[in-house]
This record gives sequence, C-alpha cells and structure tokens, in this order.
Amino acid sequence: MMLLEQGRFASSIALLRPQFECLVRGIWLCYAANDNWVAKFTEPLKAETAKLANEGVGLADMLKALDSAPDAPAHIVAQLRGYKDVTWKALNSYTHGGIHPLARTLSGYPEQLLYDTTRNANAMVALCAQLQSVLTGVQKNMEYIRVLHQTFLDVLPIVEPL
Repeated sequence: MMLLEQGRFASSIALLRPQFECLVRGIWLCYAANDNWVAKFTEPLKAETAKLANEGVGLADMLKALDSAPDAPAHIVAQLRGYKDVTWKALNSYTHGGIHPLARTLSGYPEQLLYDTTRNANAMVALCAQLQSVLTGVQKNMEYIRVLHQTFLDVLPIVEPL
C-alpha cells in the first residue's frame, strides 16, 4: 500500500506475486506437504538447506496437492486457485520485468488497474485472516471474517460466500 501511495506502481504490483506464493506455500506446508518438505523448511538456514528448499514444489503442484488434501480448507483453496487464474500472467510480467510494467510506464496506469491492485493486496490479507481462523480450529472464528468481507466489500475482490 505504501508503494502505491508513493506512485511506485510496478513495484507494488510485483510484490503481490511473492505474497501470494508465500500464502500458498504456508497452506501447502500445513495441509499437503509431506514430513520431508516440512523438515526442509524448518531446518536452520544454511547454504545446503536453502538449496534443498529452493529445489521445491512449484506453485501449480502445491495447488494441485491442496486440491486433493482432505483436510485443506476447500473454500480457501478455491479462492487461491481463482486468484491465480485471474492474476498469474500479469503478476509474472511485473515480477520479471515483462511487457506489462514496461507498457504501463509509457502509457500510465489506469485507475481501474490500481483499484484492482489494491483489492488484490487486500485479498492476500483476507485470505491470511481466513487461514488463521481455520487454524484455530474454532469454526465460530470465521464469523469475524465474514463480517470483514461484508464491511469492506468495496475494497476486496468479489468472492463466493464463505
């Protein structure tokens, strides 16, 4: 949000991809990763352990594993998949210096794009809140997330009811 406020539009959009990947990886580690992968990410950081972790499972494979993980929160996984389907190509372009940021630097950033970026950034926060709620094991905690979605509907992506 600070980058958007400062007019650093390409950087703000580029940061959505690693935020999204971290969220997916966290959910994957909780619900679908085998014990060996969990161990790789909990080892002390050394050159060898970093190399092993970096040779990891890609985003598409993590989502696929989450689809078949019986305990994974299906509503969150569905939202992650929907988010990826809508944003992935553009996020890759911004992250890797592709045509999107170059073209927008020349032509400017439409207000709708900046608004959608804000909504997508807020979606990351909302998905994290949903995950935290689910991890408590107390179903009633999701009521607070539903209230947040209704209260801030104008700055969150439109999603299916929780």
